[in-house]
Amino acid sequence: MSNAKTFGRVAIGTRMNDRCDPVFFNCWSHLIAGGMRTGDTVLDAGIELPQHFAAVVLASYFLKSNADTLLMVDTDMVFKSDTLNRLRDDVEGQEYDMLSALSVTRRRPFHPIILRLRDKPLPNGCAYECIKPKPEDTILESDSVGTGFTLIRRALFNRMRSELGITKWFFDWMPGGGGEDTMFCQNAKRLGAKIGVHTRVNIGHRGPITFIWDAEQQRSAMETNDQIAAILSQ
Repeated sequence: MSNAKTFGRVAIGTRMNDRCDPVFFNCWSHLIAGGMRTGDTVLDAGIELPQHFAAVVLASYFLKSNADTLLMVDTDMVFKSDTLNRLRDDVEGQEYDMLSALSVTRRRPFHPIILRLRDKPLPNGCAYECIKPKPEDTILESDSVGTGFTLIRRALFNRMRSELGITKWFFDWMPGGGGEDTMFCQNAKRLGAKIGVHTRVNIGHRGPITFIWDAEQQRSAMETNDQIAAILSQ
């Protein structure tokens, strides 16, 4: 869908509730201090709101700015000061309407967040499968991406307004466990938008990890708690 040559001026924004991950804070500070360019801007964070409300607030701040592209950054991500420029400067990536850095899920099995629609949903209702990138891959098309570190062009918001009639609620939660990022991507795909994940721009994902001793394997192991998975499997 995009015919723009670059992502232009970028507005970066995040969503924050009652605490800030300290590693994210360092990454965010370095991004602001050394990873932005003339014409870029920092948006006020969406604060003290449910995630989908905060995303709507962030989108409204972006649309009131003069920036060409929104960079959504989640507060549980770990990245470097040059991550934004590496993401937006790749000529191949400039063909996309949404372009995400590569991260993995916060819980087992820690799969890459490169989501493609299944031919048939699983019994638990999961409609997407995670694609594992190969060493030779660069940018992979995706049917849905998260908003951990993701560029979204203004033109995509404008088309959602004019063609889908969405004037404010670009992000919302979905029945069956679908998040606000999935809803946004589904609407983007309805418009023929091109969504991609840059597998060479790799970022970290902070998560709830418990370390235990595995006596059988004689090594330390990691465990995560996933209440949503337990609900969907019932």
